[in-house]
Amino acid sequence: MGKESFSVEFETITPVFTGDAWQECSELKPSSIIGSLRFWFEVYCHFAGIEVKYEESLDYKKFLKKLKEKIIKHQNNNQDIDLEEISDEILAQMGISLPSRIFGCTGWKSRVEIENMEYDLNTLKLDDIDTEFLINTDFWTKKVLFNGKKELKYIENIQVDFKISPNFKDEFLRFLKFYEDKFILLGGKKSFGFGFVKLKYENLRDLNEYNENIRDEQIVIWDSLDIKEIAKDKIKNKKILGYNIKYFLRKKERKEFRDKNFGKKGEASNFYFSMIDNSNSICHIISLLNINNINKIINKYKQEIENALRNNTQ
Repeated sequence: MGKESFSVEFETITPVFTGDAWQECSELKPSSIIGSLRFWFEVYCHFAGIEVKYEESLDYKKFLKKLKEKIIKHQNNNQDIDLEEISDEILAQMGISLPSRIFGCTGWKSRVEIENMEYDLNTLKLDDIDTEFLINTDFWTKKVLFNGKKELKYIENIQVDFKISPNFKDEFLRFLKFYEDKFILLGGKKSFGFGFVKLKYENLRDLNEYNENIRDEQIVIWDSLDIKEIAKDKIKNKKILGYNIKYFLRKKERKEFRDKNFGKKGEASNFYFSMIDNSNSICHIISLLNINNINKIINKYKQEIENALRNNTQ
């Protein structure tokens, strides 16, 4: 049975950046899309109660032996042979997790393919950034984000045509349905508020039953804060980087929790805050800190932002 095709829109809530060896954003590579989807599919699996394993590998010789035996058995019983279905049964029997069966692992190729991608390249200027919101980030914005230049290219309006094995299409649609009202992160510069995207697929409206088994987990928390509602006069006609909010909160956090919550220098953070502009003053928050009191921490951070804005302490 051949693979099925479908198209997914990656609605870019904030700019997407994928840097090359020269830290230039010139193209969106399929590997960036597939890598991001795999991470967020594994997050979905945690919520859906589906087992996730890391650093899996397949004994391909053993797999081929089992596949040959299965094919011979089907032939002897005059049964139709669907290689995709048979292969997946064997992989499951060998203990390969669903994410690896779909997106691949050592010894096994991904069964999700990208047929075509369309996107726009746009330009963000340094002069369009408010580097003084809550805290001064002028140095890091110029050095790390703009790499000493006056502007940078970014990606938006992403449309991707996928091909996937029919055996996994329903699960993939459940995955898309789960993220219908949530954000995922794509590409680099995420600590600056880049890469917040929404997955959109036009035929999800009839899939409500697919989320019945979703559990109330805290492995990832999605939240938001309307900056304009708190202090309209603090919003200039410029864009606000998520980094300003992260850096402000990191400075205020107790020393023993700074690295755990926001990462050491050069390491990934557990909190991401979206870029804000004048047309949409919502700061979207994604937390990857999987602890019991995470909602309490997020509410504390939101309150600290509100207090700073209301007290005019910029």
